[in-house]
Amino acid sequence: MFTRTNEKTVLTLAVATLFVLAFAYQVSAYTAGGSTPFTYTGNIVSLDNDYRWVTVQAGPNDELSFKLDDSTAVMKCNMHEHFRDLKIGDQVTISYFEEGNSGYIASEVNWLPMGMTRC
Repeated sequence: MFTRTNEKTVLTLAVATLFVLAFAYQVSAYTAGGSTPFTYTGNIVSLDNDYRWVTVQAGPNDELSFKLDDSTAVMKCNMHEHFRDLKIGDQVTISYFEEGNSGYIASEVNWLPMGMTRC
């Protein structure tokens, strides 16, 4: 039979195992969510230069805001550009991930300056 020491050891191992499994689940959920980006196409309606947010409208009552971090690639006609080059009215296609309460994190922004129809 189990002694009091053995019961504590078994209980401690069970709790530790549950903790590790819960942590592994959180990591795999985050990684799985980050494997395939979503895309969203529309026109820029708002820019926040200080915090690097861009709001894009695809149609009436259809707009999303995206955070651009240091790893976000900003591309114009397959050429690397900068966040500061984006302007209200530019057409963009944004590849993004949904990141919990942080919202939408852009991994890539492909854009055409206002007035251009192709590269």
